[in-house]
Amino acid sequence: MAGGRLPREAQGTRVDATYPGAELGELIGVGLASYTGAAAEQHFAELTEALEGCPVARRRQPGRTTSLRVSSLNLDAAGDDMQAKRLRGRLNGYPYEMHMVFARIGGTVVSLVHTGIAGVDVRRTQQLAQFLVAQAAH
Repeated sequence: MAGGRLPREAQGTRVDATYPGAELGELIGVGLASYTGAAAEQHFAELTEALEGCPVARRRQPGRTTSLRVSSLNLDAAGDDMQAKRLRGRLNGYPYEMHMVFARIGGTVVSLVHTGIAGVDVRRTQQLAQFLVAQAAH
């Protein structure tokens, strides 16, 4: 979901967008998927399990290596459920940081990816998460 591939199980709205930020290499990716019944809770549980089972994200290609350590990202709660992780390391040799936030608001799951070459501002990630949750709740 964070990569722009929204789940087919989402019976309602499925939207994703990417926005450039103001800092060097800063990008903000947003995904929104709405579900019927208990499918949102199930999908959120699957996302939580995947996040908890991933201590390092690695990708090796000839001449390029990406290795990002995954750790908790402490944000104020938003929505009915929320998971937040920080990925830090090197992307193709460059210092890189990514914040991933998933929030469930009733039958809607929101994903937020906030990335940058320079350090990513946790306060900005918090503001973005709260804004997206508030918009999804309407």
